[in-house]
Amino acid sequence: MRLVDELIERQLLRMGDPLPRGGRGKPSPAIEIAPDFAYTVGVSIGTDSVSTALIDMGGKVLQQTYVAVRDFDANGLVTLLRKQINDYVRKYKLREERLFGVGVGITGFFVGDGARVNPPLPLERLALIDLETLLTRELALPVWLDNDGTVAAVGESLLGAGRWAANFVYLYFSHGLGGGVVVDGRVVRGSHGNAGEVAAMLPMQKLERPTLEQLRSMLEDDGIAFPDIGEMLASFDPNWLACDRWTRQARRALSLIASAAAALIDPDAIVFGGRIPYPLAQRLIDEITIDNLARRGRGRPEPRLVPAEAPSDTAAIGAALLPFKECLFG
Repeated sequence: MRLVDELIERQLLRMGDPLPRGGRGKPSPAIEIAPDFAYTVGVSIGTDSVSTALIDMGGKVLQQTYVAVRDFDANGLVTLLRKQINDYVRKYKLREERLFGVGVGITGFFVGDGARVNPPLPLERLALIDLETLLTRELALPVWLDNDGTVAAVGESLLGAGRWAANFVYLYFSHGLGGGVVVDGRVVRGSHGNAGEVAAMLPMQKLERPTLEQLRSMLEDDGIAFPDIGEMLASFDPNWLACDRWTRQARRALSLIASAAAALIDPDAIVFGGRIPYPLAQRLIDEITIDNLARRGRGRPEPRLVPAEAPSDTAAIGAALLPFKECLFG
């Protein structure tokens, strides 16, 4: 108990309510993590917005903030994040030493040179910058950076489908199509941080990526125009005719991705998440077929195809969980 006593003295652990027991004697008190011992801020950088989340060490989401932003550079990002972090510190009266760090998710793939990400064209001014080093210096806090599909998979593993699926592939729908891979409860990044880049297999098959940007373009063809994905999602109507065209067109690409994921990973589930609305995710799922040739009348066990179960804005929440998961909970 000496170690436990020391951790309680340092306020990392605390004594909880006594645990019920069937036998005689005084029940032992529960020992639990002190949620106010440390806090993290999560950041999700999209093509049209920056979302942040503040969580405590118990995993409770204290606040989420969404800011619509277009055409920003690294200096603009730093200014925005400083303001968000300072607002959280003031509102929740956080002691600076309790702010454990910042997790960041950004859309794009790593190029194999440190934490340099190659994002879509709308994020041109953040392209190929060592953003992790820059933000660590400018925010004066430890920063962990990954792509949005991976951090969303972290959030889903702890707060969503990961509660029943130890192995799953997460599909992240936004301006592009990315993803994350979870095996035995742990996020798999791969050699260069690009595990889960599921759309990379589509061009050789002459298949278009089914993205929310593509849906926005289809709506524009129908005379329903939105300046960006965020505005489209704020007004989302599952009865838009473009939704039917989009899901039908996505069938072949997503069936290929799901079939490859099922064969390579043998997951419990394939999760349809990111910024996609739940009804649209379910309609996609209804269109998908996994290649599974039977032998002796029996095929392979197939993964469940499910909409994301974690709270909205999983990337910001997953990014906030990243420092705790990497440093404390493995």
